[in-house]
Amino acid sequence: MIWQAMTGKKCRRQLRVIELLQNECYSVSELANQTKVSTKTILRDLTELRQKKYVRRAKYWQIDWQHEPNYAKLYRKLLLSDPYFQLFRQYLWNLGPPNVNDSQLKKINQYLICWNLFTNFQTGGLIGKKSVIMHLQLRYLRDFYQFDEAELYKQMEPYCPAASDFLNPALFPDQKMVESFIKKFGLSAERAEYFFLDYARYHYQFCADFYRSHQAHRTKLDQEIRKAMILVEQMIDWETELTKKIVETKLFELFLGIYQGLPLAVMDHSQTETTAENFYILSKKMKQRLPLLSNCRLDELANVLETIFSSSRQIVLALNPDLRSSLLIQERYQAFLSFTEGK
Repeated sequence: MIWQAMTGKKCRRQLRVIELLQNECYSVSELANQTKVSTKTILRDLTELRQKKYVRRAKYWQIDWQHEPNYAKLYRKLLLSDPYFQLFRQYLWNLGPPNVNDSQLKKINQYLICWNLFTNFQTGGLIGKKSVIMHLQLRYLRDFYQFDEAELYKQMEPYCPAASDFLNPALFPDQKMVESFIKKFGLSAERAEYFFLDYARYHYQFCADFYRSHQAHRTKLDQEIRKAMILVEQMIDWETELTKKIVETKLFELFLGIYQGLPLAVMDHSQTETTAENFYILSKKMKQRLPLLSNCRLDELANVLETIFSSSRQIVLALNPDLRSSLLIQERYQAFLSFTEGK
């Protein structure tokens, strides 16, 4: 999730703690090291989480799965308990309170800078690019509710502008795909284009089909992907053709969001503390060669690229469970991480 960006320091730290405990058990000193705070601070967090029955201590600290067996629900509970996130949520849905603490509002605006947004005290909503606000609203409904696609878009229609003037028409080379999407979900044509892009972001096969339509029409976006892949292939040997296709499709998804005007911070789902040096090298090359990426922050682009490569590798590993294939995939990925210029 991306929502930890809208929470206070303590909540962010506690979210990081339960993320770490999701798959492993940790000692107090190990958690303190991972979160870069003192053992006293992390012990205070653990005590608070234990009182809420979110974690328990045996030999090491672990999540109390008997009390809450669903990690996503546990994560949401922590988010919703944070006063800063509660305030942000109100402004996201144009329900900002008329009387709000100045220091809280100032803090929320500091958090919102990473998404190029800020609060509008008079309207109780957010000011910024409409595509970003709609992306966050749709993302919120996906993360906190169990709507199917048709219900999701029905819920969003009142918040969606009647005309999609913030979208680039060049993004839709195959109008038949859009028409089919409109028919499938019973949407009005004036509001369908943004929902189409949202759907592509969450459905890999649909995104891959959309990418193929760009390839068939040799669009500007397709040309940007081709240039990016040349830079990638200077640094990596693909262990399988499938890995290449997945990375290529995920780069298309990334570039699609940038064309929409979405900041990288709202597209990056990871909480990576450190990013491998080679992703900075690759990001720098991409920024130099691709005008589309010229305004992206180097650290954010490197983080997103690492997420793309890491998630693609995990998908391929899941589809190739035999030991030999898994070892080859791991070996090639590690070789990329250790790649040096001139090698």
